[in-house]
Parts: sequence; C-alpha cells; structure tokens
Amino acid sequence: MTDPLLITLADALANLLISIDMTDDDDVDPDVCVPWFEDVGDKLSRLSVDDRYRLAQVIREVAGREPDAQRQAALLETPDHLGLEDPDDE
Repeated sequence: MTDPLLITLADALANLLISIDMTDDDDVDPDVCVPWFEDVGDKLSRLSVDDRYRLAQVIREVAGREPDAQRQAALLETPDHLGLEDPDDE
C-alpha cells in the first residue's frame, strides 16, 4: 500500500517540474529554472537508494493516470531527469 502523502507530494513535485519544463522559454527564463531543477535533484539525491527508487515508481504511477499524452511522456522521463534510478547504486 502506498502512503497517500507520498503520492500527493510526488504528484505535485513531478507535475510542477514538468509544467515549468514545458513552459515556453519566453514565459520562464531557462537560466532561472535550471538552478531550481538542480536544487531539487540535489535534495532527492540525498534520499536512500530504496527511497529514490520508490519515488520513481510513484512518479510512474502518476504518469499512468495522466490523460494528456505529452504530459504523460514528460512524467515518465522525470525519474531519469532527476537521477532517481542510477544503475551504479545497485
């Protein structure tokens, strides 16, 4: 059973990140956004390997419920973009 808090936080974080990423560069300056993404990635890298893999799994579950194909594809790429499943960790 998955914790509703984890699902909600993973959903909110992943959707916020892809919304920023999918926004036109004229609306959101990439030079401003890159440090945000790096900060999120850095904080998530501090999680245990098991927690990072679990978060990746939850984000994929969120993607599976996304009706918009473009957003779903972006959500499915999010664990990789955040470095949640590094093969060197195994």
